[in-house]
Amino acid sequence: MVALLFPSPTNRERSILQASNRKLERKVKELTIQLDDERQNVSDEKDQLTLRVKALKRQVDEAEEEIERLETARKKSLRELEEVHEANEQLQSRIKTLEKDVWRKNARSNVGLGEDDLSSDDDDYERTLNPSSITSLITESNLQTSSC
Repeated sequence: MVALLFPSPTNRERSILQASNRKLERKVKELTIQLDDERQNVSDEKDQLTLRVKALKRQVDEAEEEIERLETARKKSLRELEEVHEANEQLQSRIKTLEKDVWRKNARSNVGLGEDDLSSDDDDYERTLNPSSITSLITESNLQTSSC
């Protein structure tokens, strides 16, 4: 019964089938080699990407550390600037007080004014404020404090 459904092939048909079978086996072997090559390439690319990701993570960590260091330095600089600003304000106030005192002393000694005329000293002082007197007062003040 099987023989009726599939009659036995002739020698020529057999050789054609064998040649076709060899071609198909070669094709399967080529495709298997190609698939193995592609798998190897994918594996290599995966390894390279893994290394790249690790390198990028390292760079991000280093950048974050640098940002933190810079932020700390910035905060320190701001604190120092604020301290210098406060010291400057105190010195400016001290200079102004010293200038007023010197101006009053000069006004008393030069004019010989009485007590009633000294009430307008502040107004006169503001009008006659001389920037060069600041330098002389600072120098004079440094000389006075350095001798202590």
